[in-house]
Amino acid sequence: MVWAWFIVLLATLPGLWVADLLTDSLAGTNLVVFISGAAIVAPCRRLKRWQAVLFAACVGFLFEARRPIPLGTLPFLLAGLSIFLTSNRILLRNTPLVLRGAVLCNTLACTAWFTAAGLRAGAFAQGDLGDFTLQLLIQVGFAAAIALLVFVPLALIQDAAMDRTGLPPALESP
Repeated sequence: MVWAWFIVLLATLPGLWVADLLTDSLAGTNLVVFISGAAIVAPCRRLKRWQAVLFAACVGFLFEARRPIPLGTLPFLLAGLSIFLTSNRILLRNTPLVLRGAVLCNTLACTAWFTAAGLRAGAFAQGDLGDFTLQLLIQVGFAAAIALLVFVPLALIQDAAMDRTGLPPALESP
């Protein structure tokens, strides 16, 4: 189905909204509930490459819409990650590998987002590199923990949407 990526995006959208609402409620702690990297992994198992790239770019643009970061940073990174994942589907052949991929994608995307936001805010020009590094490590650790907690329910919702669209199930063996 040609529009499967869009249907999966619509199924993913409530999870992204909840993450934004939780981020707003955690505003005093300076932590962001980052799930964009984990959200692209399950669709990369079943969607065609071009569909996975469109899906990942849309997820990146949805995150970027509310954040003061350089335009295109996260969408292009997530699109690149989706190209890598769809080219190497053997890395996503069973549940532990998919979970590992979700954590890695989420931490890589969070690192890129936080670094781009730091560059935009001038954190490197002000000379507080130690504080920036500490905040980066805290945020990336939080993103890894969130990916572990959120990935399974989010992947089940995405898989249900892909089942409804008639996409064939992902192969568990190479």
